Amino acid sequence: MKKVATRRSPDEIALELLNIIEEKTEANKWDLIKILGNDTQFKIWIEDFFLPEKVLDERRESRNYYYTITERGKLFHRLLKSGNMIKIFNRVSGKRLK
Repeated sequence: MKKVATRRSPDEIALELLNIIEEKTEANKWDLIKILGNDTQFKIWIEDFFLPEKVLDERRESRNYYYTITERGKLFHRLLKSGNMIKIFNRVSGKRLK
């Protein structure tokens, strides 16, 4: 029987992205697309979220793009690594305490 892949939560995706950048010190666009799956997800996660929120810095060299973690991104990464903190934020982020 074929195993169905489980959908990753947003915090798991963000953690994977930041882990690969931390491992390599600097990741290229292709490194991040391999985690995200396609160019559309890259635009959503990197161009529409991480860059405007100043979690990542982008450096262009010729036709290649490289991404590094900012100080703000390092703090976000530490919070994501501590799964308990994310659960606390999720509980207080709704209309009612969950």
